[in-house]
Amino acid sequence: MNEQSESIRTLPLPAPRARAPEPVATETFADKSLPRESFAGLGLRSADFRNSDLTMADFRGASLEGANFEGADLTGAQFQNAQLRGAQFTDAQLVYASFSGSQIDDAVFTRAFLHHADLRNAQASSARFTWARLMHATLGGAHCAGADFTGTCLRFADCRSADLSFATFEFADIASAKLTAASLRGALLLSANLDGASLAAADLTDASLGRTVLTNCHDVDRAKGLATISHVAPSAIDVVSFARLRERLPAVFVAGLGIDLAARD
Repeated sequence: MNEQSESIRTLPLPAPRARAPEPVATETFADKSLPRESFAGLGLRSADFRNSDLTMADFRGASLEGANFEGADLTGAQFQNAQLRGAQFTDAQLVYASFSGSQIDDAVFTRAFLHHADLRNAQASSARFTWARLMHATLGGAHCAGADFTGTCLRFADCRSADLSFATFEFADIASAKLTAASLRGALLLSANLDGASLAAADLTDASLGRTVLTNCHDVDRAKGLATISHVAPSAIDVVSFARLRERLPAVFVAGLGIDLAARD
């Protein structure tokens, strides 16, 4: 009897059955008219705001990871210090919207209108701005390492001191943009338009250039890492700028542009 009791006591207990994960409730605000509505500080992970009118809405400090704002009108919306990792803003209207200090890593802004948007000090690593419009936008101090700016319009954008390392700027229009002291280390600048851009103290170490327009870049000689640039194809610089800067440009950089100094001499 004692042996039987002992064997019963030592029998292994059956493993607990795994419980199926409970479904996550998703807040739905799609196709609604919510101008000037306040969502400040709210927890709205994966919320659905597609095609809604959210002009001047207040999302400051809100938790919006994975939220979907596709096609929404967010003109003048406030997202300061909001959590927006992986959020979707495809085709959204974000004119004069503010994302300063927000977390928008891995967020998608494909074809979004971000004219005059404020992204100062935003965390935007690996964010996708493909074919977006960021004319006159402010990205000063933004952390956009690995971001995709393919086809993006950044005309007159203020990107001073921004981290744009390893970002892709293929077919990007960056004319007259302020890139002073920005990090473009390892960036891909193929068929990009940098006409009139400010490049003083910009770090171009190990960047890749090809068919890039560098006309009227009067301070390109003050950029860092010019001798380390990988030229995958010739690029363009205007005659006046080259005549003024040729003595201050590294010979390897000039050769990479496709200019044969020996032939000119």
